[in-house]
Amino acid sequence: MTEIVIRNKELLDTLDKTVNMFLEHRQLCEELSDNLQPDIPVEEWERFCEEDYLHEMIAKGDEHKGFPETGFGFQVAQGAKQRPDVFEPLKKWTKHELPMIFGARSNSLTSYYPPNGFVGWHTNWNAHGYQIILTWSEDGDGYFSYYDRKSDTIITEPDVKGWQARWYRFGRVDEPQHHCWHTAWTNCPRFTLAFKFPYNVLYEEESLDAIQDFITELETA
Repeated sequence: MTEIVIRNKELLDTLDKTVNMFLEHRQLCEELSDNLQPDIPVEEWERFCEEDYLHEMIAKGDEHKGFPETGFGFQVAQGAKQRPDVFEPLKKWTKHELPMIFGARSNSLTSYYPPNGFVGWHTNWNAHGYQIILTWSEDGDGYFSYYDRKSDTIITEPDVKGWQARWYRFGRVDEPQHHCWHTAWTNCPRFTLAFKFPYNVLYEEESLDAIQDFITELETA
């Protein structure tokens, strides 16, 4: 997992515009936040972001299908089904217009997480590709963790107030060496966008070039 420093003011303005579109409907987002909510007391939810749960998930082997199995947050696609009058325009913006601005093939995630929001350990092998993850936190009271295979350790990176970004190659089911186990937790409002640059043997180099171009643009003041 590689950190990206966002210096491009124009792109930051676009990201701020995007998060503000959702914050305008914060209460509704929180009312619709159920997603994969576990049926246990909220005080115990963070266990799905801890090491023991990671080992439980790894032990499932092929039973793990890439998607997170637990989480609490709001997905724009879910919101567009429940309140299309509010969220269909936001879905169009994040799913169709932003990828064109950022030169990505698709938007793979648009999520708002209220306090106690989280996504449990998972790999995303079902949505393989080079991915950029852009995260906004209201006051930085949260974290992102991933399992570093080389060092056999869990790396936990605290959120910061505002935007931060990172990228990684999320491998296919047949590329376990590139599987990225990761999780996130927040005690404050948090918003995540992810953009995918898919690859295969025919155009892996083109996808890598495309994501590197976007990273360069993000980091250029």
